Amino acid sequence: MTFKKHIILVLSGMLMAGCAHDIEDVMQQERLPLILEPSLSGARVLTRAVGNEFEATDELLCFVRHVDNEGSNVQARMVTLKNGVPTEPLYWDDFSNSAAAAADLRTAGHGLHTFYGYCYNGGTPSTALVEATGVLGWTTPADQSGEGVLKAADLLWSATQAKVTYSHARDAHGTLVIPFTHAMSKFTIVLVADEGFEAGDLDATTVTLSGMNQSGTFTAATSGVTASGTTTVKMYAGEPSVTAQSLPCRAYEAVSVPKVALASGNLLAAVRDVDGNDYSILVTDDILTGWAAGIDNGLSMSGVNYKLTVTLKKQTVSVVATLADWTDVSAAGTGKISFTADVKSIDKNNDAAIKSGDSFSLWMSKDNTAFGAAVTTSAFDGSSFVNTPAIYWPNGSDSFYFRALAQETGSKALDAVTSTDVTQDTDLLWATTSAHKGTETDGQTVHDYAEGAAINPRTGNVPLVFRHVMSAVSVTLKTSTDASAVDLTGAKVSLTNLYTAGTVDIATGAVTACGSKAEKAVDETTVYDNLIMVPQTIADNAKMVITLSDGTTYSLQLNECTDGLDSPVAEWESGKRYTYTISLKKEGIRLRALVQDWTAKSGSGNATLDWD
Repeated sequence: MTFKKHIILVLSGMLMAGCAHDIEDVMQQERLPLILEPSLSGARVLTRAVGNEFEATDELLCFVRHVDNEGSNVQARMVTLKNGVPTEPLYWDDFSNSAAAAADLRTAGHGLHTFYGYCYNGGTPSTALVEATGVLGWTTPADQSGEGVLKAADLLWSATQAKVTYSHARDAHGTLVIPFTHAMSKFTIVLVADEGFEAGDLDATTVTLSGMNQSGTFTAATSGVTASGTTTVKMYAGEPSVTAQSLPCRAYEAVSVPKVALASGNLLAAVRDVDGNDYSILVTDDILTGWAAGIDNGLSMSGVNYKLTVTLKKQTVSVVATLADWTDVSAAGTGKISFTADVKSIDKNNDAAIKSGDSFSLWMSKDNTAFGAAVTTSAFDGSSFVNTPAIYWPNGSDSFYFRALAQETGSKALDAVTSTDVTQDTDLLWATTSAHKGTETDGQTVHDYAEGAAINPRTGNVPLVFRHVMSAVSVTLKTSTDASAVDLTGAKVSLTNLYTAGTVDIATGAVTACGSKAEKAVDETTVYDNLIMVPQTIADNAKMVITLSDGTTYSLQLNECTDGLDSPVAEWESGKRYTYTISLKKEGIRLRALVQDWTAKSGSGNATLDWD
């Protein structure tokens, strides 16, 4: 009997041990970990108004709810995250009353979602958060110029997210993704000190925004805002810097409660003390056009950064408006490429702006030795360049080289051409990317890009700088004021034995003269100012022939002309103007040859003319 009892007890113990193991498995399945993943618009880790990263003291508030198959709230609680991690371990059944039959974890259609979320960025609501509704009050300060004030004024929020249903499979726990965006409107004004200003002239400059909304009631769940009260806001000033053209510049930033009234003629900002000068910036139709995608019924919107580049001159102000994302984001598959063109690099003496209808052909390649055919034609529509067809960054990592071609005509600063052939009398313009600073798609890594270098994907414009690829030649005839003077009325100039055609290299902009030389490249013209010629080495048999109206003829071997340093001018280079000044007298002729950039510079030289 004793032996049998012993056996029964052992078997019972083994059965109880097996049951305990099964119960433990069931309990572990009931305690499924809950994962909360904060992000910026579901694309990447949340960024802030300042710093682009969380600090150890930052808190994300996420109101998590258990909802049934009809969307009714069963149970809810506020969860706090620091550095993207909950401050306490969370499980799915923390948000459900499993004792109630209607709230059973296994009931079909039940799940969890975030009703709303907030991040205060170190600020404090002006009206306390009502947890049940997600409503709070927020006030932006009138002076945001101090360190840390802009960050604390920025409010981040997340709207109601789709429900994630319960699952008890060990490999399908489910994750609540919480996409945060900016609840505020942001304004960025970049001042560029142009003509008449010097380095340091922006050091004491302040910028104040007008008509900004000061207070608002925010409902994160529905992304709703009600604004009240307006004020002027002193903007935060970044460190003084320089543009790619070495002009002093400085960026100013501020945030406002959304639904700021943006109407043409309104005072937008006051600029004070730019080397003692003050300016007022008014909202214009052009600015509104540039910001159109970020304006709703004439009001500013949450999460939109309204960028404005203001070029200051001693007497004039020009404004370029750009609507930009709040942060730099990857442009993979969606980033549309747009361009700016620096017309004043074409001709510094030409103050006329690009006109509607001006255009250029564009090349884009990852290989700067094989550009292939042009990818688009970019035409100015009165406010910006529009590409036909539209072109996009193919991904967020590959960098590309950009080149462009156009010709300058009597009516257009830029007129698109696709042929790489060059011909005399056609003023061809070639463009490459200008030297500039660029930020990678991580929003943090900054690069100094050399002129013509491959550039990374971006949400902003690709800067292009155009320059002449041909040479310009001018001839000025002079004579004495005494008895040795000759009559220059009707005098004609010919240029002989020169190339009149060639090809341009898309990669470098260099021109190679080719074909045969023309016996008379310029045939006896009385208009010999700004002759557009093919860049080339000037051969010994190339001459300038001057014929007076009385039939007297003079000739000059071109490559024997000397510049102001007494060096022979043996080559015409791209983008340079060559001015030959010839003084004729009855007993002799004196020549002055001046090699110039495309715009006028001083210099002189001498050469001897022989009778023909």
